[in-house]
Amino acid sequence: MDKDNINSDHRSRLRDRFDLSGLSAFSEHEILEYVLMLAIPRIDTKPLAKELLKKHGDLPGVFSVDRKGLEQTKGIGPSASRVICFLRELSQLIVKKKAFGEKKLVRDAKDVVEYLTAVMSNLNEEEFRVIYLDHSNRIIGDEIISRGVEEQTAVYPRKIIRHALLNHATGLIISHNHPTGSIKPSTADKMVTEAISDATKAVEIRLLDHIIIGRESAGYFSFRENGML
Repeated sequence: MDKDNINSDHRSRLRDRFDLSGLSAFSEHEILEYVLMLAIPRIDTKPLAKELLKKHGDLPGVFSVDRKGLEQTKGIGPSASRVICFLRELSQLIVKKKAFGEKKLVRDAKDVVEYLTAVMSNLNEEEFRVIYLDHSNRIIGDEIISRGVEEQTAVYPRKIIRHALLNHATGLIISHNHPTGSIKPSTADKMVTEAISDATKAVEIRLLDHIIIGRESAGYFSFRENGML
């Protein structure tokens, strides 16, 4: 049997197993192998899947890498990196729709933590986000303000206030992730929170919370829940 037929049979077995049992019957490398099958015709994608997992740790780690980073692995070209990033953004969009749909009313940090965890907990660099709220605490949008290495992210209160006014927001929730995993706020985190709080008070916009998202299962830290706002 030639190589193309061997690969075709293997792919058919993977498809049949998914049809029978779903992803519960797949290992991490098999899930990634199946994803790569969608973008790379005919060749055996198992070695590529294993190489990506070796390089980036696990499945969440692979799906947190940008296209440039993915394509640094030999054999991963634009088509494969596009499929991986498409699936990542699709999953984030679904969680966002769930969190933001039907003008969701925000009562506390828990109402947005699922969404923030989905989009931030596996990032390899620090990201600072703002969720904009109307006078009834309903979500009207969110935005990435900055990206950068942990403890070096530049966050500008003036930029946040300007964007809040453009969005006609009367309330804000700010959030950033800690790629190292710890959810304990640093001195810099406290200083940023204080600076943004002072800026929002000056224009009568409410700062509802600052939420720190830890890596994967590390959880979150709410400045509001811990009496720091």
